[in-house]
Amino acid sequence: MFSRKTTFITAVLEAALAVAAGLGIILVPLTILWAVENNASIDWMAAYRASADIWLAAHGVQIMVPAGSIAGIQTPDFALSLIPLGLSALIFSTAYRMGKRLAATTSLWPGWIGALGVYGVMSLVITTSAHHKLAYPLETQGIYQPVIVYGLVLVGSSLFAKPIDLGASNLPEANERLVVRAWLAKRIDGVHWAVRAIWLPALRAGTAVVVALIGASALIVAVSLGANWIQVIRLYEGMQLSLFGGVLLTVGQIALMPNIVIYGADWLTGAGFYIGSGSWVSPLASQLGPLPSLPVLAALPTGAMSFGLVAVAVPIVSAFLATLGIRKYADQIRFEFASALSAAMTLGIGIGVVSALEVLVLNFLAGGSAGPGRLQEVGGNPWLVAGALFVETAVVATLAAFYSAKPEGADYEVIARAQQPRV
Repeated sequence: MFSRKTTFITAVLEAALAVAAGLGIILVPLTILWAVENNASIDWMAAYRASADIWLAAHGVQIMVPAGSIAGIQTPDFALSLIPLGLSALIFSTAYRMGKRLAATTSLWPGWIGALGVYGVMSLVITTSAHHKLAYPLETQGIYQPVIVYGLVLVGSSLFAKPIDLGASNLPEANERLVVRAWLAKRIDGVHWAVRAIWLPALRAGTAVVVALIGASALIVAVSLGANWIQVIRLYEGMQLSLFGGVLLTVGQIALMPNIVIYGADWLTGAGFYIGSGSWVSPLASQLGPLPSLPVLAALPTGAMSFGLVAVAVPIVSAFLATLGIRKYADQIRFEFASALSAAMTLGIGIGVVSALEVLVLNFLAGGSAGPGRLQEVGGNPWLVAGALFVETAVVATLAAFYSAKPEGADYEVIARAQQPRV
């Protein structure tokens, strides 16, 4: 049996390893390059501060850059708020797995205290040690925000995820999990019957639409990057970077690939995205201003009007197929609703709301500031993308729901038949 002391110590060690691994993914290769280049003008702390800034940015911490000269160009002070979602995914996957291991214990709170305490202390150390006159993280965000976002994943996973079997499958479940589940069950029972009937099918279908969008976008970005590999190489050569700078740029671009994929999903909805204020990229029309010479931008889709309708067909077809696919999960809808029209409209709108909310969150995470001036705005307009996807999904899902959610009869009819005397 796992004692509270054992749970606390284990969580402390795992949290410390999680911070070391997240920071080390960037710091180790940069340290190797620093040693190989042997450039006397660059000390090792430059590699450490760059790694620390990227690690903090992965938690949503803004990096402030004072006014000065960048590549010989005078720039005003600005903030870097673009989150490298690739690194964020790696960091929070460790929190998710740690939560699943905690879920196998009989008491969760010692693990929460140990893990979040260590994560907070190490976030404080990293934030203060990364401060430099050329760039520095916001201290208030750097101290508290990593703990908050890491803690949300950890606590949520430990409460709701299926526990990892650590040889403790016969132990009683943690009281925290039982209390939270009982509280949620009570709240769900008090929700309107129509919401109870549609929320699970709508969640499944709406999430399937967003997953299909992300998958299609990832495929388009990969094909586009492969097809434009010559341009990618030319952009690398044109930047005339040192080995240290080239690898740092590559690591940063890999960390931003999920952001690029989300921008591609925005493009598929027809709403598009922007790379800098004043520019707009969509399958229906594109207006591009000066772009930074980043090799990864060669992968961005920049479709013309002739391809626009094909791109917008992706969310439409996805919504249709996803709605048909949840028929076996719509038994409660078919039982509760008396009218085919009310059932179809409720489910279709529910699917549209779920997909719109999910893509809204993704765009708030993927967008932000990537540099001075016009680069303060990068990514899709979250509200515009969510609105476009809602309309595309809700209309098509409503039509498909006439098959998936066609009622079998009203409640009162079923009860009346059950109460009829048998002869």
